[in-house]
Amino acid sequence: MISADPGSFRDPASHVVFDGERVLRLLDDRGLEAWQQLESSTFFSNAVESGRLISTTQIDDVPDGAVGALQHPRIPFVSYPYEWTFSMLKDAALLQLDLLAEALAAGITIKDATPFNIQFVEGNPVFIDIGSFEKYRDGEPWIGYRQFTRQFLFPLMLRAWADLPFQPWLRGDMEGPTAGDMKQILSGGKRLKPSALMHVSLQARIEERMSGASVRSDLKDAGFSADLILANVRKLRSLIESMTWDHGVEGWSEYQSCDHVGRDRETKAEFLRGALARSNPKRVIDLGANDGYFSVIAAEGGSLAIAVDGYEPVLEELYRTGHGENIAIVVSELTNPSPAQGWAGQERPALMDRAKPDHVIAYGVIHHLIYTASIPPVTVLDWLRSFDAPTTLEFVSPDDEMVAKLTANKLELELHPGRSEADFRVLLDRNFSIRQEHALEGGTRVIFDLVPN
Repeated sequence: MISADPGSFRDPASHVVFDGERVLRLLDDRGLEAWQQLESSTFFSNAVESGRLISTTQIDDVPDGAVGALQHPRIPFVSYPYEWTFSMLKDAALLQLDLLAEALAAGITIKDATPFNIQFVEGNPVFIDIGSFEKYRDGEPWIGYRQFTRQFLFPLMLRAWADLPFQPWLRGDMEGPTAGDMKQILSGGKRLKPSALMHVSLQARIEERMSGASVRSDLKDAGFSADLILANVRKLRSLIESMTWDHGVEGWSEYQSCDHVGRDRETKAEFLRGALARSNPKRVIDLGANDGYFSVIAAEGGSLAIAVDGYEPVLEELYRTGHGENIAIVVSELTNPSPAQGWAGQERPALMDRAKPDHVIAYGVIHHLIYTASIPPVTVLDWLRSFDAPTTLEFVSPDDEMVAKLTANKLELELHPGRSEADFRVLLDRNFSIRQEHALEGGTRVIFDLVPN
């Protein structure tokens, strides 16, 4: 039975549906014509072969209502730009610009410029929207320029030039900040940079004066060419390539210095390997992944590991060091994970609806939920049970030195019941059966291999 992809409906010429396990792209006359030109180009075959463009095959069994149909491989895990680190968005931006430059040389353009057309597969950005390619017509401007600045360039500027996280902005407004917004945010010195004058100040004045339709008409009348677009693309690429973010990992470095981290890490690793061997999962979610140490173990065992943490610097380091293969990196707070967003609340599904893990890793996280975020222990365990998957969990008793730090400014009456090991085991029994457990050396922590009841 064919079902529509809720995130692919805006382009009438090309949209994605699911037919069982098959991922199909349905085309109308215009979409089929654009595909035929793309498919016949060496640009297309080179981009697919290099892994930068999603593999695509035209099929004969065209569903009713379509003129043509293409088949794509299924993306293992879909993430969104508001869940990426700085370097992930930067690499995606460079991919967008490189593909546009190469396509123009083949007489093809990319009609939009949104990071939602890019996914990370085996740690690398891959452009997935074949329907974005169409024939370039002489004199046409690059219509995707403004979208590129709002969803790629300006978010990167937020981090590189103002040291502000871009994820909350893209999550709150998926169109991204306007040039007017950026003009207000950037300091005077940054606003006077030549690149800021060109892409921020000039565009802000255009935003104030003109509608999108008149901008397109006026630019076309100005006599654009592929060479002019390429010149702009080169300048943008050079600008983005020069952007850096001194991410630092001071918070995590301080955490790593705690006695229990170095003392317990290898014991927890071996315990996890045994739990994963018993579960044999295809997909693992590592909640509060920190530097991804346990995500790497899951990935080395053959699972796709979804590393989730709200502290971007540690995930940025994980991505930069190249450990992202078979690891999906997600910047998201567990107490406020990415919700369902977009049209009808379905266009961008919620993080936990996309995750669908076969195994859950909850090392070093639930005591932060219980003590820092004041989530009742019973609620935390009910939430873990909702994944309906084997779970590797670390319990930390109220006597632990880390708990003492987390509760230094809290009174006993401000803390929820169910925190002692005895009470915690009662709550565990409501949701899980214990396959194995191991008391860690310090005497205040126990790790559990659990299966849902």
